[in-house]
Amino acid sequence: MKQEATTLLLDTHVLLWWWICPRLITPRVFERLQDPEQAVLVSVASLLELSQAHQRGLLPELSPVIWHLPELIRQERFQLLEISARDALVAGQWRQRASTTPLDATGRMLLAQAQRRNLTLVSGDVHLQHCGVPWLW
Repeated sequence: MKQEATTLLLDTHVLLWWWICPRLITPRVFERLQDPEQAVLVSVASLLELSQAHQRGLLPELSPVIWHLPELIRQERFQLLEISARDALVAGQWRQRASTTPLDATGRMLLAQAQRRNLTLVSGDVHLQHCGVPWLW
């Protein structure tokens, strides 16, 4: 019997790896992302993170496509997830539960969005694993 699909929310590095180096993604995640029936979201917070990294010279490979990221995301059949005022407030008040490593603003935003919408966060970042939202890697 096929597992009931839950909507996935990709961490920024998973989106980047999907495009640039898919072998870094676990087979379980890769299979889910290839499933045409799987709903996949990408937070606009990830666009901010990618744009900032590119501007600092950390992702020069994005130069030809940086302004086309929203279209490229949609071409993958992923959907963009906007940030609401409530998302921002929840992210700003996010309390870490199990990890002693401080979370960055993008991580807190992804956790807030996943929690508020009952999404499964797809991330290889083990610091996000025990933060109270469904996690897949």
